[in-house]
Formats: sequence, structure tokens, C-alpha cells
Amino acid sequence: RPDTRETESFLQSQEGVLDASVWYQEGRLVANLVVHRYAVVNVEEIREGCARELGVGKAPALILVMRESDRR
Repeated sequence: RPDTRETESFLQSQEGVLDASVWYQEGRLVANLVVHRYAVVNVEEIREGCARELGVGKAPALILVMRESDRR
């Protein structure tokens, strides 16, 4: 299995992404993104960009997106 840190670093560099975690689940690479509450993200574009930059094997098969919570 490839190291997930490179994928996390790529995902964290994307506009609007505040945090990313990546892990393997049932043999698939899965990512969870925490994005700015007003960010517009296209997970397919992010996945394709990751595959272009890092290779298909390091691109998540599934990307989950959570908005940052309002911390008042």
C-alpha cells in the first residue's frame, strides 16, 4: 500500500480545504475533507487532479466532504 501522507498533503493544498485525512478501507483509498463552510468543492475535479499529480493509485476512490462547524 502506498503511503497516505502524500495524498493528504495534496488534498490539504486544494482551495477551500482546511484538513484532510486518508486511509484504506476494504482495499480502497478513502479521504475525508473538512472544507471552509462557504467553499465550493468538486470532488471529481479533486480526484482527477490527484490522479494527474500523484498517479491513479494514490487518488482516493471515495472522497467524503464535511463543512467546518460554526465555532461561536
